[in-house]
Amino acid sequence: MQTPKIDQNQLSPLAFQTIYTDDDQLLLHGQLSDETVTKQTLEHPIFEQCVFENMTLTDNNFFRAEVNDVIFKNCDLSNCQFEKAGFYRVQLINCKLVGTTFDKAFIKEVQFDQCNLNLANLNEAKLTKVTFQASRLTEINCMETTLKQVKFTQSDLNNADLTNTNLHRLDLSTCQFNAIRVQPFDIRGCRVNAEQALYFANQFLELRID
Repeated sequence: MQTPKIDQNQLSPLAFQTIYTDDDQLLLHGQLSDETVTKQTLEHPIFEQCVFENMTLTDNNFFRAEVNDVIFKNCDLSNCQFEKAGFYRVQLINCKLVGTTFDKAFIKEVQFDQCNLNLANLNEAKLTKVTFQASRLTEINCMETTLKQVKFTQSDLNNADLTNTNLHRLDLSTCQFNAIRVQPFDIRGCRVNAEQALYFANQFLELRID
């Protein structure tokens, strides 16, 4: 997986509000920190080669955003709308994305590390080379989503809805869940641990296991 192409030594301090004065709604080559930006609507904003740290960016609508070569660290992006957005070479570290929507987004070479994505939406999104590491994904909606070279590692998927999402070759064995919504044909070729195998056997085969 490629990491964001950023030379952090070349970044200049940047305020989020500068995006409103740019004709292309572009934030470029900037270090943004310790700001609060909420309930804003920006159609097709572009974030490129930036580092966002300790930012509160809740309840914003960033429809069709382009997010390229960006790092989010200790940020709160809860309830943001990234519908039809494009994320490429992005790292999110210890970020909160509760209820955040990525429906129909294109997400490639992206790492979620120790993030909280509870109640997030990734319906009909296309994920390629995406890693969820030690993250909380309870009650996420990930229906009819395309997953290619996606890794869920030591993450909480309890009550996640993966209906009509092909999990072939996906490894869930290090994750935890008491319940998960999937179709039986979508878990063919999925790697699970013994406890998870018993769960699926009970769900789909109605076996009684003593």
